[in-house]
Amino acid sequence: MRYFERSAGAVVYAVEADRVLYLLLHGKFGWDFPHGLVRLYETDEVAALREILEETGLIVSLVPHFREEIVYRYSRKGRTIYKEIIYFLAKASSLDVTLSKEHDAYLWATKEEALKLVARDETRQVLLKAAKKILEIEKLASQ
Repeated sequence: MRYFERSAGAVVYAVEADRVLYLLLHGKFGWDFPHGLVRLYETDEVAALREILEETGLIVSLVPHFREEIVYRYSRKGRTIYKEIIYFLAKASSLDVTLSKEHDAYLWATKEEALKLVARDETRQVLLKAAKKILEIEKLASQ
């Protein structure tokens, strides 16, 4: 039997001293961006903001016109789970993270560091698209 899960989250970034830093959370599946299951009657955007707040304590602003979806499958107790994650782009005004109990570490990383640490190839592609969007909207000299 197959099951379907839908999650929402965001590539959370902050700009510090003209550098873009990306927030990564470490859990049982490695390094990733904040995300979690979408609840019944909850929009993807609301779920993403809720999950970011629950997992990091950060109140962020979603960047308009950025939405990326990835789908992968994994097995749990002999069942195939198809998981879809909707990633938004979110700007944090603070680097002060209050980590939830579901993660054991967090890191504000440069794009290069994040590309090496992120667990999935699909998520790396989302990061590259997010970095391009950030470059457009932040008008920084380099990234």
